[in-house]
Amino acid sequence: MYFEAKQEALVTMYRHTLLTAEQLGIILHYSPKTIYNLMSELKREGLIRSVPLPFLKRNHVGYTLTVNGARGAAGLAGDETVFRAKSWVTGPMQIEHYYGTNAFFTELIHASLPHPDEGLIEWLDPRSAAERYVQSKTMGKKSALVKPDGFGMYRFPGLGRLAFHLEYDTGTETLWRLKEKMLHYGLLLPTIWANVDAVQVLFVTKLESRSWKLLEIWEALQKGTFRFARLPNVWAIAERDWRKYGEQALWLGNGGQRIRLRDMPLLPLLAEHVGPILGKQPRDRPPILIRR
Repeated sequence: MYFEAKQEALVTMYRHTLLTAEQLGIILHYSPKTIYNLMSELKREGLIRSVPLPFLKRNHVGYTLTVNGARGAAGLAGDETVFRAKSWVTGPMQIEHYYGTNAFFTELIHASLPHPDEGLIEWLDPRSAAERYVQSKTMGKKSALVKPDGFGMYRFPGLGRLAFHLEYDTGTETLWRLKEKMLHYGLLLPTIWANVDAVQVLFVTKLESRSWKLLEIWEALQKGTFRFARLPNVWAIAERDWRKYGEQALWLGNGGQRIRLRDMPLLPLLAEHVGPILGKQPRDRPPILIRR
């Protein structure tokens, strides 16, 4: 069982690039002690390395895979034919971006734990989310104009499913670039989702003023380029408010509207939910660490 836990950890870190021990424990539903034992063992084996997170207090660190760790994890994930070692040599560059994106999803998982049958039933990493929207072009080439930082499906029992694309904005991209992203969402998602008006695009921003700017841009697109079109919903929130209030936080929408995640337009529930909710995987017993 301990061997399986190590494999789970490697694949999860491969998919999400940078995770803290706490985030990994939340995703895999293992105790902190189990996760720290796993991290210690994987580090001794040269499969992971620690990465300082200077934007957090108290000397927090995250973990990412080494080249050897990533190569092994790619094999476990079925990606050995597309694996590129170069991107794992120096480690992730945008550590605050990776941390913030993964923190959003793990905080959602953590908030769902006290609620039976509620929680995150799907979480796609950036590459998997982009691959969902790859479009074929002439000459056999493909492109993905929509590249979310993550895609999630959250189940609210008795209400519906929240389908959302996350954009974690650290402020490094220009507003023009973000306008281009919203344009691509507005053009592509209606061709993919039959019920696109129940699909969300969520922007988490460093400053509340940035959230207002993004919504102004979206409203201008609705009145111009997308006039009379059926569109996904765009919402924004300052990172400070999300961290403070979590699932109960109020997101900014059209016309200054403020709304919680559970009150956004939802897709209907499926007749039967199959598979465990993330963070609630059944664990008969913790993996045993055999010390040498």
